[in-house]
Amino acid sequence: MEGRRRLHGAFSIDIVLIEPDPNQPRKKIDPVHLTELTQSVRRHGILQPISVRFVETTGRYRIVAGECRYTAAKQAGLTEMPCWLKTPEEKQVLVEQIVENWVRSDLNPFELADSLAMLRDANGFTQKQIAEETGKSAVEISKLLSILNLDPDVQSIARSDDSGTISKRHLYAISRLPAPAQTTVLQKVRQQNLTAVDVERMTERIIRQMETGDHRGKTTMFRRSFRTSLGTVTFAFQRNTISDKDVLAAMHEVRRQLGEG
Repeated sequence: MEGRRRLHGAFSIDIVLIEPDPNQPRKKIDPVHLTELTQSVRRHGILQPISVRFVETTGRYRIVAGECRYTAAKQAGLTEMPCWLKTPEEKQVLVEQIVENWVRSDLNPFELADSLAMLRDANGFTQKQIAEETGKSAVEISKLLSILNLDPDVQSIARSDDSGTISKRHLYAISRLPAPAQTTVLQKVRQQNLTAVDVERMTERIIRQMETGDHRGKTTMFRRSFRTSLGTVTFAFQRNTISDKDVLAAMHEVRRQLGEG
């Protein structure tokens, strides 16, 4: 076929014929890592072939594994690169991508969780079957999928986090809490740079307090703010759900206390 020549066990394929996989779990590439890899490619070339599969409908080679190397090769100005040509099923493509990306510490937890959910939904897999396909434990699969049940606002913050302070362990712990508490704890993680161990202990404490009904020293679980001409007034409640009537009652109590002062 045009645009490729056979090597020892692989093909050297024109880089213009190679394309990234839009369903690749990894959505972001660390710019520092990419810069270092590009410099290495300029000096040494591509030392390890990437894996691709031929897509008949487009006549191009879609990347199965090695998108970082492909991007670095393009930036380094290479016109062709070594590739292992594979013919995997769609299911197996995603499995290989998940396994390859799992070991990367800089991977956003949601990139893995989203790809696991895609694998589950597309194939009707149970968590046990996903564990068997990926070679990971069912417990780890369950934890990753659990973060997709986080409050949408919490997910939005965590998905866009580039600081690296919000890890899988942080999110696992936070996912055990009701939505208002999730937001509060995540704010503390970002403001106070809490470790995963700190958050796990905080989560256990909140859960115990909820189960026993003990509100003494309880972490604020619900906030309601009102902007006025003089500033912003915020009420911090120690309950999961708050109605307008509760807010009005709190306002009246504040007025009474000010009057007594």
